[in-house]
Amino acid sequence: MRFINRGVFAFLLLFLGATSAFAQGETASVLGTVRDSSAAVVAGATVTLTNTETGISATATTDARGNYEFFTVRIGTYLVTAEKTGFSMSMADNVQVVIGSRQRVDLTMAV
Repeated sequence: MRFINRGVFAFLLLFLGATSAFAQGETASVLGTVRDSSAAVVAGATVTLTNTETGISATATTDARGNYEFFTVRIGTYLVTAEKTGFSMSMADNVQVVIGSRQRVDLTMAV
């Protein structure tokens, strides 16, 4: 058992690499900037990305420039919301995410 056929080993490496690449190809990114009604960025806002078909959600926090990004998002239809104390909630509904895209969703929050 110590010796593995090199052909079998090479096949397994290629198969596992192809499987990993295929899985990555079925995802996308969702990103954007959260601003207030005067166009100033909103740092520290909680952004939630919810798949409307499965109900699965993920959260991110905007950085000092008001930016957020979700990586490896599965294809589907999403609801994106932003919340922060002192602001009204902002949302974008029916966001369509397709394979390999970098879907931009900018949000504006009212004070």
